[in-house]
Amino acid sequence: MENDTSMILGALCALTILASADAHADTVITYDDGSTYTVKDSQEVYVSSKASSLFKRRIQGKDTFFYVQEPWASRDYVAEPTDGLTVGSHEWCKAFVPWTSGLSFDQVAFNQACDTNGDSKYGCGDTQFDGSEDGDVCSSQT
Repeated sequence: MENDTSMILGALCALTILASADAHADTVITYDDGSTYTVKDSQEVYVSSKASSLFKRRIQGKDTFFYVQEPWASRDYVAEPTDGLTVGSHEWCKAFVPWTSGLSFDQVAFNQACDTNGDSKYGCGDTQFDGSEDGDVCSSQT
C-alpha cells in the first residue's frame, strides 16, 4: 500500500513538472494607438523613451560601427473602429464593416442585431436604425 502511494505521488509530481513546462505566457506590447505586437520566443525586447536612441553595434574587421536602431513597426493587432463599443448597439452597427473577417462571431451578431432586413448593410429598413436618432433620414427618402 505504501509503495502504491509513493508511486502515485511520484506520477503526480512528474505530471506537474511536465504541465508546468508547457505553461508560458506571451509577452504582448500595447501601443498608444491600441495596436499590439506579440513578442516571439526567440526575440529580445529593449524599451526606451522617444527622447533616447537605441544603437546597434556592428564589427567589420577591426572596426566597430554603431547604427541607430529604427523603432519596430510590426504589429499583429490593429485597433478596429468597433473596439470599445457594445456589440449589437446602434453605434457598433454603424461602425461595423460586414464580412471583413469572413463568417465570425461579430458577423453573426451583425446579422442578428443590425441587419434585420437582410440586405447585408445597416441603414434604413433595419429595425434598430429606423428607431434610432439617425432614423429621421429614412422618412425623407420615401
